[in-house]
Amino acid sequence: MGELPTGPARAADLLASMTRYQLRIEYRAILRGIWLRNDQAADFGVMSVGAGMLHDDAVLCGWSAAHVWGNPFRPENCEPEIVAPIKGNRRYEGVCVRRVQIDAEEIVDLDGVRCTSLARTAIDLGRFNSRDQAVAALDAMLRLRPTMLKEVEAELKRWENHWGIGKANAAIRLVNPLSESPWETRLRLVLADECLCGWVLQCEVLDGRYRLDVAWPRLKVAVEYDGAHHRDSDQHAKDLARWNRLRAAGWIVIAVTAANITADCDEFVAQVRTALMSRGWSCSEDGGSWRD
Repeated sequence: MGELPTGPARAADLLASMTRYQLRIEYRAILRGIWLRNDQAADFGVMSVGAGMLHDDAVLCGWSAAHVWGNPFRPENCEPEIVAPIKGNRRYEGVCVRRVQIDAEEIVDLDGVRCTSLARTAIDLGRFNSRDQAVAALDAMLRLRPTMLKEVEAELKRWENHWGIGKANAAIRLVNPLSESPWETRLRLVLADECLCGWVLQCEVLDGRYRLDVAWPRLKVAVEYDGAHHRDSDQHAKDLARWNRLRAAGWIVIAVTAANITADCDEFVAQVRTALMSRGWSCSEDGGSWRD
């Protein structure tokens, strides 16, 4: 026997080149009828490819398709997603099965994997997920695929009478590729929800020495997301030096964490509003759009 096949595979295909004993010794089942070599990790991408093998007509969609398109973000514990024939009713443990309409032109082959087109993937993310999760994913996808919005807008016209299209449309209107992480996206959405307008994303200050996550440059007020990577002692020291230089230059800098954005949202919003009003901010200010 030669090199063992890698990647997820149907048991029937593997048994064409090995005995059942060899299959059970060298492989493990990761989904019904889908096996993977013992020395390979069953990460989300692998599980998604495996899910696409569960049915001859299955197509990766949602988070699985977004992963194939290069999206680095997805919610914790989300399951691989596939579109399967509408008339079927079989369930697959550990897989989210969408029994929805899909047209031939909405299916593409990426490196041998059948998945929804970029536009269909974006629309499905918008209609099947929370607004914040969808916008975070779409922000990341637009950074990777700058033409995505044009493709989505063309597809939306064809989809206007389908379920969830209003929800998808609302999420797509909020997309901004200048937010560089899911938490920066959520921070931006909180500020927008609270009508704290007039901000600029990735604002360069001090002659381009620093970039601020969210800033009101005229008022010299900034909000910085303090992520886990900032906990490193060297990075923390750099952050402190940075914030001290900004404050010395007249900036008010408010650092927020994931907990502030979720559990303590009201408190940090009040801090931002107070800082802005202390500098003469008006809610009528408009920071413009990255699309302008």
